[in-house]
Amino acid sequence: MNKASILVCAAIGFILVASIIALNIGNKPSNMPEGSPARTVQIFLEHVSSGNYDSAHNSLSTELKKTCAITDFVVNSYNEKSRYSRSTFKHLTTQLDNLNSVVLVEVIEVEPDFPIGTSENSYQEQFDLVKENGNWKISQIPSYSYPINCRMKLETLGKSDD
Repeated sequence: MNKASILVCAAIGFILVASIIALNIGNKPSNMPEGSPARTVQIFLEHVSSGNYDSAHNSLSTELKKTCAITDFVVNSYNEKSRYSRSTFKHLTTQLDNLNSVVLVEVIEVEPDFPIGTSENSYQEQFDLVKENGNWKISQIPSYSYPINCRMKLETLGKSDD
């Protein structure tokens, strides 16, 4: 290869890398409206992905905090951190009434793909919320890796199959 071919290949490579970086920087989700159920979910996911577990736990409803001890939550959130930190979240829908809400988000996991590039895996997660003292709080965590007492619907706690 001559010098000109090497320079052209290097320039094309640089442009490709710069384009990928620019697209990823511009692909940040916007903040949901303050005080909305979707914003509560967004804040929760941001706290888990950044390792701010106490603040994430504070996004839970009073009833869920009673069954989901902070120690269980922190241990399992550590596992979620690696998954969520390489993901982006897209708000899909919010079903809303006075005291309850259901927020559906799409989680898009981006993983490096050898030798170059990335692969994506996406799935939906549903968050149930309740309004407590004027603030939305998460009453059900959807993720499969949290302990059962942190993700079970409150209506089923304490009930047995008779």
